[in-house]
Amino acid sequence: MLKPPGDGWSAVDVGESDMTVFRRDNVYAKCCGPAGVAELAAERDRIRWLSGTGLPGATVLDWLESADGGCLTTSAVPGVPGDALPSSAYVRAMGGLGRVLRELHSVQDCPFERPLAEVIASAADVVRRGAVNPAFLTDEWRKVAPEELLAEVVAESTYVESVLEPVVCHGDACLPNIFFDPDTLEVTGLIDLGRLGIADRYADLALTTIQLHDEWCADPAPFLEAYGVPDPDPRRLHFFRLLDPLTWG
Repeated sequence: MLKPPGDGWSAVDVGESDMTVFRRDNVYAKCCGPAGVAELAAERDRIRWLSGTGLPGATVLDWLESADGGCLTTSAVPGVPGDALPSSAYVRAMGGLGRVLRELHSVQDCPFERPLAEVIASAADVVRRGAVNPAFLTDEWRKVAPEELLAEVVAESTYVESVLEPVVCHGDACLPNIFFDPDTLEVTGLIDLGRLGIADRYADLALTTIQLHDEWCADPAPFLEAYGVPDPDPRRLHFFRLLDPLTWG
């Protein structure tokens, strides 16, 4: 695995990625072995694209690639991650989150795509390999064979395709990937953009609302109001909440 150049780096133990993350002052370095270079380069390109939209996030500072792997160096995003906010901040933070997610979903001319058929194919591969992580499933879903969960996704995909609303989605819009100013509670940055691309808006709405419910024990209504969809389609929310955990493995 390639390592960041120079001294003074400290390992950061965060996230679910196979990448190794280091920090030095206000700079992060994400490193990988040869097998992860394509994935890390794709994230690099998405960070660069987002930084050109005016939306808050990191900026790419350096990229190294060799036979040992790759290393992406980015600026640190100011603020604190959503999962570190106190409960007194939740309602106001949901307003800021709803507004910035709507702004992201309104951006035009995104060169990256996440077609639903490809996401389902990825889930099918994870299930076939027996690599579904039960920690990502609800208690109810753990009682069901992953093959049955996948079959439900496939059966419901016809409906989802028929009402698809393609927008620029974050792709992993969970609370640790969204940073907030602890005083104003406005969003200061979106991170971990490896899955950013054109997809149905509910791919983000489903993950964000279930995170607000599970991690904050909060009613997501203020978030949905700020986003502009106070009465979301429960069928699509369920679909993407079921699909997402099947794609990590």
